[in-house]
Amino acid sequence: MMENFLFAQMSYNVSAKFLYMDLDMKKFITSLLALFIIMGGVLYFWKKPKKEFSHFTTVQVTRGDIIESVEATGVIKPSIGAEVKIGARVSGMVVDEPIKVGDFVKKGTIIAKIDDAELQQSLKITQKELTKIQKTYPLEIEKLKKSVKKAAIEEQKAALNLEAAQADAATAQWLCKNKKKLLQKHATSQKEYRTICTEATIKQKAVQKAKLTLLQAKENLQEAQLSLEKLQKSFKYDKAIARAKLNQAKIRLEYATIKAPFDGIITYISTQKGETVVAGLNAPQFAKILDPKKIENRIYIDETAIAKIKRGMQVIFNVDALPQNKFHGKIVQIYPQPEIQNSVVYYIAVMKDFENSHLLRPEMTTHNKIIIQVHKNVLRLPNAAVKFKNGHFFVYHKKGNKITEKEVQTGIADEHYTQILHGLQEGDIVLVEQKHAH
Repeated sequence: MMENFLFAQMSYNVSAKFLYMDLDMKKFITSLLALFIIMGGVLYFWKKPKKEFSHFTTVQVTRGDIIESVEATGVIKPSIGAEVKIGARVSGMVVDEPIKVGDFVKKGTIIAKIDDAELQQSLKITQKELTKIQKTYPLEIEKLKKSVKKAAIEEQKAALNLEAAQADAATAQWLCKNKKKLLQKHATSQKEYRTICTEATIKQKAVQKAKLTLLQAKENLQEAQLSLEKLQKSFKYDKAIARAKLNQAKIRLEYATIKAPFDGIITYISTQKGETVVAGLNAPQFAKILDPKKIENRIYIDETAIAKIKRGMQVIFNVDALPQNKFHGKIVQIYPQPEIQNSVVYYIAVMKDFENSHLLRPEMTTHNKIIIQVHKNVLRLPNAAVKFKNGHFFVYHKKGNKITEKEVQTGIADEHYTQILHGLQEGDIVLVEQKHAH
């Protein structure tokens, strides 16, 4: 600026004196003035700053990976069966309910207790009934076993007696026949013959009696055996019934203590200590528990991007409540039915089974990055190096000390890099504006 001022002042002084000089002198002065004007112009343009690149740095065009992705908003929702109602199967007064909404409980954690005095008494009664059966039946069975053993002995004795009676009867019959032959030959007396044959008749009657005795012994043995079998069956049946009643009493007693069916988060409580619940067709509800492993991320995909989304694609997301936490998973389902919000058509992609799901809660908003494809070894530049003007992308290309605006054709881009399709080669130098902290 000072040079311009001095030059203007000098020009003014020279011009004033010029009016009073002769023609030759005027020519000389005119030439000198023209020289000053040219020098001043050169000085001005030399001092005039060109496009300011002092806050730029240089980068090279390199090759590397670019992750093609789609960003979308979603919401955490419970999956089918994720939230379960916990109820009571027995009636009574609630004597304890140690949990509260928001508690994370492990499987088996006590949710509530119902007064179990009557159930304890019922358990004692059924236990006594089983003990009595187990004590009395074996004694009766042992008695019947002895009766069976005795009857078997009697049956064996009766069989032996029958054999002996039959042998005696056969001998007596033979003697009777022999005496008859002797009598016909007058070798014996009539009296002796009658005595022998009468004895044979008596022996034959003894055989019939022995047969009846054996038959009765067999019947007695069979009856004793049937009685034993019947008693044994009764023992088995009554013992099974008593055990079933005891198990039922134990189960009903267990029902008085309501426990968490799985690891989860208490989302709702409907009763309190001191209330009386009545079990019926619909079990009284104590609480609701959410299985954090069964929640899903429903991602709302714009209709313009849904064609790119496929099952199995990787998803990275976070939520407003935990901005530093990154959750990873895959898309497992895409709903075919669209959902319209504010005149915009969306399709829902469902993501399940992601890690650290216990940190999330239903209705949390999710910010999702769906990985479409990883493009390997492509020509790329940092996003900040690529500019847009008049409908075209360009870069500040540096070759030696010369900096020019160079139009480029771009491809895909991620949050860090932009793909260069045409206009640059690997190793080219490009200017990138530096970011200054304020």
